[in-house]
Amino acid sequence: MEKVTSRKGVADTPEAWIYYKESGHGTPILMLHGNAQTHLVFSYYEKQLSRKYRVVLMDSRAHGHSQIKPFCARKEFTTADMARDAAALLDSLHIDACILLGFSDGANIALEFASLFPSRTIAVIAVSGNSAPDGLLLPVRLFFRAKYRICRAAANQSLPIFHRPFPGSFFRHRQQLTALLCHSPQITEEQLQAIQAPVLLIAGTRDLVKVSHSRYMARQIPRAQLLLVKGGDWYVACGDNLADLMTDTQQTRLKTALDTPY
Repeated sequence: MEKVTSRKGVADTPEAWIYYKESGHGTPILMLHGNAQTHLVFSYYEKQLSRKYRVVLMDSRAHGHSQIKPFCARKEFTTADMARDAAALLDSLHIDACILLGFSDGANIALEFASLFPSRTIAVIAVSGNSAPDGLLLPVRLFFRAKYRICRAAANQSLPIFHRPFPGSFFRHRQQLTALLCHSPQITEEQLQAIQAPVLLIAGTRDLVKVSHSRYMARQIPRAQLLLVKGGDWYVACGDNLADLMTDTQQTRLKTALDTPY
């Protein structure tokens, strides 16, 4: 088997320096990780898909090796901002259009991208995504709201923890990440209906996203299919867990979503 080599770098985008890693050749597929994760969550899929695709992994702004530029380092940001980061990364790699595969916040970024840049979107595979914060289960939303308030209150203070000062930047970073869960995305019905690319929505029946919300998104996106993984939870896409949980028919649908020429 031919050894797959990878290439790494940092793209200079308008508001952030975005770390990326790419491997393989063929149709580009951009993988977008979830909140507080890094590109490493897709290591298994990178190995599998780089045999047929040009796989591009990235750390979203304020995640992993990617850094926000100083002039906007203190402000909160949205999944729409992160979708524009992804578009700027593709520009730097001279990629006109790609398949997007996103998990959780990454799924939301992929859907934002598809609505903002329809001509650059070949297809979307969105795992455990939502189009608005109220798509999350109520206990989950309440937890994130409480966490957000705590981090926001502490962001401008240095708190003594274990007898050592805890810098406000620590809490500001967590405020930014938690703000995404509380306030993003805000994808309207009109934006969902304007998505032109084929979209495969994947969610678990024990997900943090309400099943009814996943069905709502499938109704709004014109070329969407919904794949509900029985017993799947929020970690449905981590490692090779997704393939383990899916039935043969569901695995075939996922393969078709990747292999069908658009």
